[in-house]
Amino acid sequence: MRAHPHPADQMTPVERKKALEEGRDFDRYPAVPFMSEFKCLFTGIGVWDFWHDPVKMAEAELRVFERFGQDRIVIGPNARGIVEALGGAYVYPDNGVPYVDRPILTDYGMLEGMEPVDAKNNPRIRDFARAAELLMEAAGEIVPVEASVGGPFTNVSNLRGVELLLRDLRKYPLEVHQALRLMTDSQKSCIDMAAEYGLGIAMADPVANPMLIGPKIYEEFVFPYTKELTDYAYHKTGKKVSLHMCGKTNSIWKYLAKYELNEISLDNIVDLKEAAMDLGRFVPIAGNVDPVEVMLNGTEDEIREAVDRCIGAGEKAEKGYTLTTGCDIPETTRPEQVDLFMDAARRYSRDCRL
Repeated sequence: MRAHPHPADQMTPVERKKALEEGRDFDRYPAVPFMSEFKCLFTGIGVWDFWHDPVKMAEAELRVFERFGQDRIVIGPNARGIVEALGGAYVYPDNGVPYVDRPILTDYGMLEGMEPVDAKNNPRIRDFARAAELLMEAAGEIVPVEASVGGPFTNVSNLRGVELLLRDLRKYPLEVHQALRLMTDSQKSCIDMAAEYGLGIAMADPVANPMLIGPKIYEEFVFPYTKELTDYAYHKTGKKVSLHMCGKTNSIWKYLAKYELNEISLDNIVDLKEAAMDLGRFVPIAGNVDPVEVMLNGTEDEIREAVDRCIGAGEKAEKGYTLTTGCDIPETTRPEQVDLFMDAARRYSRDCRL
C-alpha cells in the first residue's frame, strides 16, 4: 500500500509544509487530529499489533492517512517502546489505551545496572525502525513522518510510578536526575534511529504539566533534558521537534520558547489567542480543538465553529500555526467526526494567502 494525496487538497502535506517554510502561497492550514488508538478501531487492527507488528503499524498509518489526509504521520517508540526496551511492561487491552503493568524502578540502586537503550540493537526499538522504513518508502515523499520518543519526565514516571516520582523530587533529587540522564540518553539513541530513516521527532510530556509539578520543578527537572533533546534532534535530523504539552502551560512558556520546535501543541484549556500573541512570537503553535466535548460529542456545526475559532486565533502566531486537537481523541470517536474536522480546515483555509 502506498500513500496518495487526499483528493480534496491541492497540495500534499510535504508541499504545504515547504510552502509555509518558504513564505509562499498554500492551499490550507496544516491540520493534525491526534488519533492514537482511534486508529485501531478505525482499521480493525488490534492494540497489541498496532504497537508490536511493524507491518500492521505501517498499514494502520497509511489507511488513516488515505481517509483523512492529515498533515503528519507519527509512530513510536513513544514512552511505551522506550520503557519496555529498558525492561518495563505494559498491559495492552483489546480495546483502549495501553497502561503500565507495574513500575520496575523500585529502588534507585537499580540504575547502577541499567544501560541506556541501544536503538540499533534493541529488538523492541527495531520494531519501530522497520515500521519507519516501510512508511518512508510508502509515504515519505507525500507526508512528513515522525517518531515519537515521549518526554523524559513522563518516561521516567512510567519506570518509577507517578506518585513515587513526585515524592522523590524532594526526597531523592540526585537519583531522579540519574534516572532522567538514563532516559535522555535512551531517547537520543532512538533519535539516531529516526534520523537514519529520515524521520522527524515528536515528543509529549504530560506528567511534566506545570499544573502538576509547578514551574520551579519544571525548570530544574524537565527543561535541561528537553532542551538537550530538542537541540539534539534538530542537529541529527535537520528537523525541529513537534512537542505536545498537557494542561495550562502559561507558567512555562518562557522555557517552551527556547526549544527547537516545529510546533508546540497546546491543551484545549489554554487560551489559544493569548498563546498566539505571546508564545507564537518565538515558536510555531498548534491547537486546540476539544477532543471530547467537540470531537467525540460535538455536532457538525460545533466542530466547524471550533475549527474556525482555533484557526482564527492561531493564525495570528508570528511563527506559524497548525490546527490540532487539544489531546488524543477518544478511540471511540466516529470517523465521520474526523472527516468534519478536516473538512472544516479545508473550508476555512480555501485560497489562503500569507
